[in-house]
Amino acid sequence: MAININSAPTKFINSPIKVSRRIPLRAILIVPFVVQIFGAVGLTGWLSLRNGQQAVNEVTTQLRNEVSSRIQDTLKNYLEAPRVIAQINQNAINLGHLNIQDTASLTQQFWGQRFLFDSVNVSAIYFGGAEGEFIGLGFQNNNQWEIGRAGKSTKGKFHSIGIDSQGNPTELLEIGNDYDPRIRPWYKNAVEAKKATWSDIYADFKELRLKVTLVQPIYQNNNQLIGVVGVDFVLSHIREFLQNLTIGKSGQTFIIERSGFLVASSTSQKPFSLKEQEVRRIKAENVDNYRIRNTANYLREYFGDFGKIDQSQQLEFKLNGERQFLQVVPFSDGENLDWLIVVVVPEADFMDQINVNTRTTIKLCLIALFVATIVGILTSRWISYPVMLLSDASREIARGKLNQKIEVKIVNELEVLAESFNLMAQQLQDSFINLEKTNAELEQRVEERTAALRQSEEKFALAFQASPDVITISNLADGRLIEVNESFIQTTGYSRQEVIGKTALELNLWGNIEERIRIFTILETQGKIRNQEIKFKLKSGQIGVGLLSGEVICLDEKSCLLLIVKDITERQEAAEALQAAEAKYRSIFENSIEGIFQTTPDGFFLSANPALARMYGYSDCSQLITNITNIQQQLYVNPNRRQEFIDAINKDGEISNFESQVYRSDGSIIWICEKARAVRNFNGELLYYEGTVEDITLRQEAETALHAEQEKSERLLMNILPEPIAFRLKQDTSAIADYFEESTILFSDIVGFTPLSARISPIELVNLLNQIFSKFDHIAEFYGLEKIKTIGDAYMVASGLPVPKKNHAEAIANMALDMQQEIIKFTTDIGQQFEIRIGINSGPVVAGVIGKKKFIYDLWGDAVNVASRMESSGEAGKIQVTTATYELLKDKYIFEERGIITVKGRGKMVTYWLLGKK
Repeated sequence: MAININSAPTKFINSPIKVSRRIPLRAILIVPFVVQIFGAVGLTGWLSLRNGQQAVNEVTTQLRNEVSSRIQDTLKNYLEAPRVIAQINQNAINLGHLNIQDTASLTQQFWGQRFLFDSVNVSAIYFGGAEGEFIGLGFQNNNQWEIGRAGKSTKGKFHSIGIDSQGNPTELLEIGNDYDPRIRPWYKNAVEAKKATWSDIYADFKELRLKVTLVQPIYQNNNQLIGVVGVDFVLSHIREFLQNLTIGKSGQTFIIERSGFLVASSTSQKPFSLKEQEVRRIKAENVDNYRIRNTANYLREYFGDFGKIDQSQQLEFKLNGERQFLQVVPFSDGENLDWLIVVVVPEADFMDQINVNTRTTIKLCLIALFVATIVGILTSRWISYPVMLLSDASREIARGKLNQKIEVKIVNELEVLAESFNLMAQQLQDSFINLEKTNAELEQRVEERTAALRQSEEKFALAFQASPDVITISNLADGRLIEVNESFIQTTGYSRQEVIGKTALELNLWGNIEERIRIFTILETQGKIRNQEIKFKLKSGQIGVGLLSGEVICLDEKSCLLLIVKDITERQEAAEALQAAEAKYRSIFENSIEGIFQTTPDGFFLSANPALARMYGYSDCSQLITNITNIQQQLYVNPNRRQEFIDAINKDGEISNFESQVYRSDGSIIWICEKARAVRNFNGELLYYEGTVEDITLRQEAETALHAEQEKSERLLMNILPEPIAFRLKQDTSAIADYFEESTILFSDIVGFTPLSARISPIELVNLLNQIFSKFDHIAEFYGLEKIKTIGDAYMVASGLPVPKKNHAEAIANMALDMQQEIIKFTTDIGQQFEIRIGINSGPVVAGVIGKKKFIYDLWGDAVNVASRMESSGEAGKIQVTTATYELLKDKYIFEERGIITVKGRGKMVTYWLLGKK
């Protein structure tokens, strides 16, 4: 059928048809059919894959549980052996069956215990004493047992000693570095825990390996620490066990601490690295194996902190697109051993057959999709051909060819669509004709409005744009504003829309209504006004000042009022601020508590405030200016200070904190502090000096008193402590302890002093001691020695500290001989001469000041104890010295060998009598 396009009604031209998407009709016909077939086959394949994955989940769950349980059982077996051995040794020591002083007995005990368990469970058994002694038996990497010893017998070095089949030591194998068990991690852990515990993981002192130690502190009945029993377990045994586990094809397992550091893993990588001869532990996130590394990272991200894992959990995560099955199990043995066992198995190890089935399903889906697509294409072509005719005709209309006619006879619905299309084409043709007429009319109107607007803009530009002053044009009849310029908007804060069509009264622009009346009276009589000062209000409410000029003009045949206002607000404010500043300065000058002055270069006062007059003892300023005619001679106590004042100002232009003593009117003297500057004219010539004066008399007196008290404190401190020590204590009040390798110590005691103290009064006794010890102090000072302290009638002095002294032994020997000469000058109440016992020893000491109150410089060390024993075991009137002191003095002094004596706490010792100098 044919449809005439010219018969379409025009009302349909404005009805737009919206198409949300551009989808080909063939696709609409083909895709639903294909999707249904593909969905059915795909769903079948997905269910098959899902069932396979569930089976894999069950298998991996069982595998992870079995591996985790086996690792837990093995760890418990490994860690039980050290605990049992440590308990046995503790019981043996506490019951007295094992003598910790007998190293041979300890070695035999440890040798017998090595067969109680496999060497894989125990790598070392040892004992570390509270005095720093160490004895142990260790299984080395060379599969040999060795004895380890350290302490006084080895001079602090670690000795490795061979052992025979009976557990007896043989030859010395190696002398290692310094070794003190008390600073090792296992010892510190035991002391801190005060009970059996596991140490932190640490590097072996001798071998390149990591260990953990079961430590058991041993205490006496009074809870005094005897030492620590330790049993080592080498972590490499755990790594060897994990490497022998089979976890699928590529599964891994590892053990970490809560801190993330690796304990052991099923890989060949060791849990530590060696950098610059230092063993550094590796975190699980940094191992080479990518599966272990990424598993550790996932656990930290999932839990936030390894410390939050408090129970066994099974998890899953993706690694390079592959699903990983993960189980983490907490493992602990006591308070200080808290590990995590991690087992990770990749899904790919169990998915081979499942993946084959999946690929088969995909192939079937593709075949079904291909067949459905061919059938859909054939069907769509039969239906879409008439629609394509409609599409081509619409494109021609879009190009401007509106005379289009379409005939469709295949499908009944498409025939109706073609008829509607032909009607729409006719309607579009009519609409275009009407649109052309409307456009012509609109263009003419726009040209007329544009010409009028251009003329209006020229008028306003001529009147306003060039003026910086406020300009307004208002209707003279009603006072409503017709136009304002940009200066008005910027000055008042109003916008153009807010003021046009309103009066000045409505906007409240007049600051004074009476001024408005006066201004308009002048305009009515004269027709214009010039430079009348007025006040006006801004939008913010602030008041401005301006000079107003105005004139009546004719604009567009209307009487209008042109007003111009010049803003002088800032000029007015500046003048008012200047007056206020002058008044404020005068108030400050009159009421200031500090003196303020102006003086001439030759020493006269030009001006002074009341505070300065009162400061100098005058009743008012005029009396001060009249009486002081020569500042240099009449005011300053030191006349030179005036010249120094002038020189300082000439150099820098001003001075501050210039302190001087001056006379008041009554002759009294006060301290003042001046701050002043020079005032010059434009040519740089000096006019006068001006400044302020402060009375600092009270401050100077306080500073003088404080300085005197400080000097007293310094003298007292120097009398109590050595000068270097006193200086250090003033800088830092923490404990001082210095080690001196070479020193000599002297102890003396007055013989028969105890019976004497019972016969005379305490005052007489103290006076006598003061006389004797004052003589000793004088001798110590003469030889440059350090008096340490007196206890009763005992006197202690040291040489070689706090400042080292090469001839420390000679100085002490000289003092001892002089002390014998001085003591005989004193007699008892019954006329007997005093005698003293003197003991001397040389050796290393620690000297310093400890505690927080009542500081005293004291000595500590074995050399001090031996010197005291020399005095107590000596004889009246004699000087006993040790072999150490004898060796230092034998070439310059005369000695007599006393022989071997028994010294408390030291046993047998050879000593000598010092008789005199050679």
